[in-house]
Amino acid sequence: MEFNPEIEFNPKADYQQLDVIEGLLTTAEISPEYSELIARSLNNLTYEEAEKLIKELSEKQVNRIHAGLNYNSTYINNFTKKTI
Repeated sequence: MEFNPEIEFNPKADYQQLDVIEGLLTTAEISPEYSELIARSLNNLTYEEAEKLIKELSEKQVNRIHAGLNYNSTYINNFTKKTI
């Protein structure tokens, strides 16, 4: 078998990425339809797609302070660093 540079190698997302995405989905401020779409497509994600999705979901996380949810001093410090 010869190497064919025209064939792209897109490795599948690893289990760690999928776990992170599942965790982020529970607290992301996205529509239920979009959340369901992501959940259904988890097993078909490539490594790169998973990385992009993790970044997107991280940016759309609920602000725990404004939402009145549980938070700790680390969360407060990280939040204030982002807003300053």
